[in-house]
Amino acid sequence: MTDLIYEHPLNEKLRTYLRLEQLLTQLQQLTSLDSEWQQQAFFNVLFDLIEVLDRNDIRPDLIKDSERCETALVAWASHPSVADDKLKPLLQQAVRLQSELLRSNKFVGGLKDDKFLAPLRQRFAIPGGTCYFDVPQLQYWFNLPQPQRRHMANQWCAEFALLQQALQFVLGFCREKGRFNAITADNGFYQSNTEQHELLRIRYPLDAGAYPTVSGNKYRFAIRFMQLCDETGRSNSEKNIRFELACC
Repeated sequence: MTDLIYEHPLNEKLRTYLRLEQLLTQLQQLTSLDSEWQQQAFFNVLFDLIEVLDRNDIRPDLIKDSERCETALVAWASHPSVADDKLKPLLQQAVRLQSELLRSNKFVGGLKDDKFLAPLRQRFAIPGGTCYFDVPQLQYWFNLPQPQRRHMANQWCAEFALLQQALQFVLGFCREKGRFNAITADNGFYQSNTEQHELLRIRYPLDAGAYPTVSGNKYRFAIRFMQLCDETGRSNSEKNIRFELACC
């Protein structure tokens, strides 16, 4: 039986973090550039990343969150049951990330000004705008030797290296704060109050025939389990559903 973990952010900052994390994962999976359609998808994801980062300057948030992580780690270091050999590398990583983030510029400054990418980004924003008669440079690039294309793609991806490290650390720390507890959703519905939590994680079996939808904010949230339906697309599950919930 395979369990899925569904995640739902409770504020806009975490929403942006998770959106960027997913886009970065997709970008990494597409860098092999094995086919024309994979290359097309690579540019779609790359430009989505640039767009999200251009609209949201998350560097100050990442600096603050890494500082919070450092403060928590220092507090844990005084606890006798915490192993120092596991804590020390995390503390060093938090300090290093703060230092590098403070020295860094905006994450997409170089990519926005790239002479090859900038005109392509405009065309990718137009439905059907990447026909070869509009962007012959794209057709040319798609047919360059694969090692040359991969080298250029890796250079573009390198612009996100610090961002990816910081997100991995901050989100990993956030997820570790929550512990899964068994919950029952009566008639497929569960609601609760929340204080100082930023992320909900719901663990539920894939083969159980339903999935959770979440609405909420930093004060209160509600979980409704849904099932696929041919007539309406989806419908409420009326069963009592046992699932696991972690508030992070």
